[in-house]
Amino acid sequence: MKIGKLLVMFSFAMALLLFSNQEAQAGSAPIGVKWDNSILIQGQIGRVTILQDTALYKYEKGKLITMKTLRKGNIYRVYSYKDQNGGVYGLGGGAFVKKSSSIKYETPSKTKRIQLARIVFFDEGDFLKLAKQGVMKGQPFSLKNDDLNDVYDHFGNTPSWEGYYEGGYGRQFGNYIYFTGWENDPEFTAFMWANDGLTPLTPYIIKNTVGKPSWEGISEMDGHWMMYYDLGYYEVYFSFNGDNRSDLYSILLKRSYR
Repeated sequence: MKIGKLLVMFSFAMALLLFSNQEAQAGSAPIGVKWDNSILIQGQIGRVTILQDTALYKYEKGKLITMKTLRKGNIYRVYSYKDQNGGVYGLGGGAFVKKSSSIKYETPSKTKRIQLARIVFFDEGDFLKLAKQGVMKGQPFSLKNDDLNDVYDHFGNTPSWEGYYEGGYGRQFGNYIYFTGWENDPEFTAFMWANDGLTPLTPYIIKNTVGKPSWEGISEMDGHWMMYYDLGYYEVYFSFNGDNRSDLYSILLKRSYR
């Protein structure tokens, strides 16, 4: 990602902003990663494709009882596997299908699992809780209790980028950029997380994982979608590449001076 574009968000958040009042218009969909014509979701270990009509079972008193018939061509998420009765795949809700030549079982690739883990990263209920303490999730530092010396001690190497931008000085380590007031000032003013494009993170996904923002809409500064969370002593800004269906560009956590 280009540092110049990333850091526009920093100066943008520091200034008085003018926004439109447009509301997000995104249809509901499962929160997960696209896997061919289906969505891989949290808790899912694989999927079965029905090759020939086959029975759907449930357990009653330790025995498999037929519930209904699954038709050829349908695909179902798998959440568990039991090495019983020749092997059964759990489809959720106490329903199972037997391991046989009538079905095809597949597991997601390593890449898909990593992509899902990125979404789960936002969906564990602690992103805003940490941000209220001045901590950007995924790294150990606090805007309140730590300073730049802690960053250098932790990483033990030089930043991949550093420089002045709009009155602040930033240093990048991995996906995180740590801002101070000027080059020789160790006190933090803001943290930024730069999206690496590992998996799409749209406003719909952020809203349904992180939580409902204090405000969202189109920035009159650059015409891109933004989501803002007022956390009292701190503020979080999610900046996107385009409209309310576009991918996340960056996240900024900063002190609130209001």
